[in-house]
Amino acid sequence: MKLVHVEKRISNEKVRLVGIVQMDNLGQEIELYFEYPQRFADFVIESADAFVPALLLPAMERGENLEIQPPISEKLWLNLRLIQDIIYQWHPETFKKVQVFAEKPSKYEPHSSNKVGAFFSLGVDSFYTLHKHVNSISPNLPHISHLIHMKGIEFPLSYYRDNQEQEVINRIKDVAEEIGIDVIFGETNIRTHFPLKWGLHYHGAGLASVALSLSGGLKSVLIPSTDSYKTIFHWGSSPLLDHWWSTETTNIFHDGSEVERVEKTAKFLDKDPLARKYLRVCLKNYGSETNCGKCTKCVRTMLPLYVSGKLNLFPTFPDQLPKNWDKILHINDEHDLSHAEAILELAKECDADPQLLTSLSSKIEYARYAIFFEQQNLLAAIKSIIYVFWIKPIIQQIEQLLGQPKIQRLQDKLQRLFKPA
Repeated sequence: MKLVHVEKRISNEKVRLVGIVQMDNLGQEIELYFEYPQRFADFVIESADAFVPALLLPAMERGENLEIQPPISEKLWLNLRLIQDIIYQWHPETFKKVQVFAEKPSKYEPHSSNKVGAFFSLGVDSFYTLHKHVNSISPNLPHISHLIHMKGIEFPLSYYRDNQEQEVINRIKDVAEEIGIDVIFGETNIRTHFPLKWGLHYHGAGLASVALSLSGGLKSVLIPSTDSYKTIFHWGSSPLLDHWWSTETTNIFHDGSEVERVEKTAKFLDKDPLARKYLRVCLKNYGSETNCGKCTKCVRTMLPLYVSGKLNLFPTFPDQLPKNWDKILHINDEHDLSHAEAILELAKECDADPQLLTSLSSKIEYARYAIFFEQQNLLAAIKSIIYVFWIKPIIQQIEQLLGQPKIQRLQDKLQRLFKPA
């Protein structure tokens, strides 16, 4: 895979950063782009930096070396080996380490601008980052000057063929206007060409590519966190990874991992009038002013608000959980499980309805076993069942009768025999 040319084009009141890429396995050229209103033309410079995050993961997925012919940041180029080490350690079954050749790594001068961008989607994580920086009086937290919303970054451009994103754009404009900051709306086709899994793989790299495409105007860009420091997963956007995409001129920060998403929802956004008015997480009802209240993302967001007695503060959601919420809420992996466990902790803290607690506890317990068995072979799963449901209770009863020291040897033998490594 080779990036052979980069150019900046201005036409029809738009500025477009274009990269021409030769695909090794297809024997053809593709044209990638990042496009913005012309008034942000000074933010866009002819540099290959923006295309490096966009191309590195697809190259690793294909096992193809990546060659960058136009100039790129020396700092970014030197970080690519570490970035690959992290991604490969997390997903060795999907990605391979590749060679990255850069003909012209350049050490840029530090940025003279103090402008700060933050990605914004009207969701929990982006609203928390906005709330945190707008309401802070700490000199250590940068003031956000621009919100960034990108069409074609999470989903391919074909997803928007019915223009359903317009209502979301209008509401983001309303938020920015009420706060008194600017907003950058853009478009890219990188997801049209590279349909990697967004959350698991491409989340951080995709947003970093957008951030670097605006490096002529933004000194820093904030990527709202998905998870907290308490539970760091092998996720596409991570506090262990995002900042390594930075250059000498533009710093990229993973922001908001000091609190879990459940806390963001129920303990911070409930105090933010704009979040209460505009919060949107629903993809099923994308483009509407309200959330459907019936998809897994809606239910996952509504649960912390409901158990804390604050759901009625958010008019973009129905004022009641759906009766079959426990069927709607998906817990498919450890990432989902972590969010569900945090909701359960909050529900207990708030003395939530006992029936809800029972239902959520049962769903979490079932999900734990399902996830565990999915990760084990059949023999290990059988051993686990025998140990948990038969051997362990017998050991506990014997302990009560004879005392711990007298049966430690027996317990160790049974554990080695039945308990999985």
